[in-house]
Amino acid sequence: MAKIRILIADDHEIVRLGLRAALEPEPDMTIVGEAQSGQQALTLAREQQPDVVLLDVKLGDMDGSEVCAQILHLRPRTTVIMLTNYSQDMVVLQSLSAGAKCYLLKDVPLEGLRGTIRTAFRGGAVLDPKVAPHVISKAVQRGAPTSPDARGAGSAGPLSTTDLITVQQLAKGLTNREIGQRLHVSEHTIKDRLEKISATLGARSRTEIVAEAFRRGLI
Repeated sequence: MAKIRILIADDHEIVRLGLRAALEPEPDMTIVGEAQSGQQALTLAREQQPDVVLLDVKLGDMDGSEVCAQILHLRPRTTVIMLTNYSQDMVVLQSLSAGAKCYLLKDVPLEGLRGTIRTAFRGGAVLDPKVAPHVISKAVQRGAPTSPDARGAGSAGPLSTTDLITVQQLAKGLTNREIGQRLHVSEHTIKDRLEKISATLGARSRTEIVAEAFRRGLI
């Protein structure tokens, strides 16, 4: 079994040791490095080519969002999970804008962390329930379609019950394959359905689909 290669970047040694102790025993995970600074995280990301980086928002020398952006520039296939104590809206949005796929607070249960790592490795995105409503609200305020073309696309028609269920699953951070498995349809069917939903809502990304559905009170 190919293991998920994980890099831990946190300026507190006790956090790094705790994460290693919690994740290393998992049969599908391996820790390929620990970084206590942003520069060290960039060096290890270049050398070790991790699949997933667990990254704190605040490191001694750099902000986590800057580290995230540089890691993804070095290695676009790496997935960044922000794991932090900071829940402020702007901090979360900066991290997501930098390319982080997931944002978790450090009080997340271990099973939740392990599950998020696996979800992120498969291409999914996860927001901690404690920050998700605020982030979606901010995304709506900042990214709601305002142009005539976007408004026209957004009025293409109502969503069906099946569409709404699909969006609800999308909001949980599930991949197309996982949504298809839950709804007993193919991954390709989910892809086509999301393209139709995007056109209906005037959304340009998976995050915007969820944000627009939330704004309209659909989920």
